[in-house]
Amino acid sequence: MRITLLLLFFYCVAWAQPPVMELQSYGFDPIEVSIPSIPNDKLIKLTQSWAREYNFGKNTVDITEVTDNSLTISSFKKNAFYYRNYGEVFYFRIHYNMKIEFSQNSYRLSFNVDDIYTDGNVLIEYKLPDYFDSSGKLKDGYSALDDSLEKTVNNIVQSHYDFIVNYR
Repeated sequence: MRITLLLLFFYCVAWAQPPVMELQSYGFDPIEVSIPSIPNDKLIKLTQSWAREYNFGKNTVDITEVTDNSLTISSFKKNAFYYRNYGEVFYFRIHYNMKIEFSQNSYRLSFNVDDIYTDGNVLIEYKLPDYFDSSGKLKDGYSALDDSLEKTVNNIVQSHYDFIVNYR
């Protein structure tokens, strides 16, 4: 009986993960993430440590709007997404804001792409909604944009989640 419970516990922990963030024509919807009960002040400190570690040596990171139960992380992500147009691949860097609001055994995460840069680090005028038509579908010529950006964002979100639940 104990072995069964132990296996069930490890199975649940191994498969626990945050919900998948899906790209919409306006960006990403916020998600609610369940975590073990941890005091909010500890979650804030862990998240600040994660942000610095995740971006160490790659990007600058700003941690702002810190309150007793929330904070905002702003940073860049190189090669955050790409698209193919007539066989040519174009890579883009993003500047993002990740707002996290904690409530001991869960948190709400909002992810916004503020700016998009070319691979050569030039700010472009396009925002995420500009890649979609009026019906909410990707415009022609931007294949792989949604999959590649979703993969990047979900990797960031998963990295944060793993850091929070695996702290010692």
